[in-house]
Amino acid sequence: MESPATVQDLFKRWRNDGDAQAGMEMAQKFSDWYYAITAARLGDRAGRQPLEAACQAFEQGIVQVTRTSDLVDWAHGLVDRAAQGAGSRLSGGDFPNGLTGNRSPTALLQAVRGRLSPEQAELLARTFDAGTSLETLASQAEQAGGMPHAILEARYALKRALRDQAQVPLQVVPERPNLDLAPLPLYEAARMETQGEEASFEKWLISDIELCKDVAEFATFAHALRAGAFAGAHPAGSSQPRPTAPAAAPASAPAATPGPAAARPATPATPAAPPAPAPDAGSPPAPRSMVPLLIGLGLLFVIVVLLGVVAILALS
Repeated sequence: MESPATVQDLFKRWRNDGDAQAGMEMAQKFSDWYYAITAARLGDRAGRQPLEAACQAFEQGIVQVTRTSDLVDWAHGLVDRAAQGAGSRLSGGDFPNGLTGNRSPTALLQAVRGRLSPEQAELLARTFDAGTSLETLASQAEQAGGMPHAILEARYALKRALRDQAQVPLQVVPERPNLDLAPLPLYEAARMETQGEEASFEKWLISDIELCKDVAEFATFAHALRAGAFAGAHPAGSSQPRPTAPAAAPASAPAATPGPAAARPATPATPAAPPAPAPDAGSPPAPRSMVPLLIGLGLLFVIVVLLGVVAILALS
């Protein structure tokens, strides 16, 4: 079960108390977050190198972060610079991966398109079409139920169709979307009005790891939509063929966490107890002996890296 603790709480426990388990949980959350951002911006393959670079920078620099209030801004700066170095944003594409069973995401989208209403499909097509102005999109969304809530509902209807009709193992498919997430499709479609707005949304993602998983598992379909997967006339639902599932599911199809574990920021093990002074007044001192903690943390990190190598190979 996902820990309800925030990254800020975990950081305090790791830094002030020398809590290795809290450090591992913190690293897992940042890994999921980094994967969601790089997958949304660049896709699995193009995003892999920036993902690994950001994680390495996190591992090397986390011991220098002393203020909890600086943690998310600092960590976001790492992944933002790494992604900028790789081009920041793709304009779309067709990127099969382990989640799709190495099937074309464009073909999967076209196969389930008839399961959506014509209004939902058209709304998604316009959302991910850079040639459609925000004014035109807003006008159409208002007619369909409101901007941007109607787009969010159409997005989840599409995820539901991919899961139920195309046997794509999507895990975050709520029956009733949280309307607080309404800007999500606009982020995936690269329609945030400013870079600052996009950065603020990405920083907000770290507060909800379930949302990070949602973004990560839909990323390959968002790229296909941006490339025009829903262009053209809408088919009749009754005539849509049911997509053929792969003969055998990939051995390492993404489980609860779609991000590659190998790219997970390593839990900082040196120093196990950060140097004085502690960043938060009144925090309890670190344990007197950190040797058993370091040994256990080292073994956990080795396991994480080995599992991650397998996960990255599976997504290739």
